[in-house]
Amino acid sequence: MKPTLTITPGEPDAEKGVQVVKFAGEFDKAGHMEIRGVLDDVVKVFKLENLIFDFTGLKFINSESIGYLMEIHNILDKKKKNLVLVGPDTHVKDVLKTIGIADVIPVHATLSAYLNAK
Repeated sequence: MKPTLTITPGEPDAEKGVQVVKFAGEFDKAGHMEIRGVLDDVVKVFKLENLIFDFTGLKFINSESIGYLMEIHNILDKKKKNLVLVGPDTHVKDVLKTIGIADVIPVHATLSAYLNAK
């Protein structure tokens, strides 16, 4: 069976203080379970300032996955690190705004817009 969600962790960029993780597919219960181990490992060893989730390829997100994003945000916040979301499509952006996640976790239209605003 084809995975519903894939993630591609990029190399940490110490100069910019960021690491980008690209998401593609659907961040639902099945997708969440498929990537959780890899993503937990990325978060566990993350040492830079900003962990960026690039949602450009994300087509769907559900409440369980949003809860998981909040878990990650809280883990990073305790370590004085930031979670930043970039590139959500209109649907994903609307969900993030409606639930109030965009008030807690910064959301930017593109990765370059975020990096230029830093």
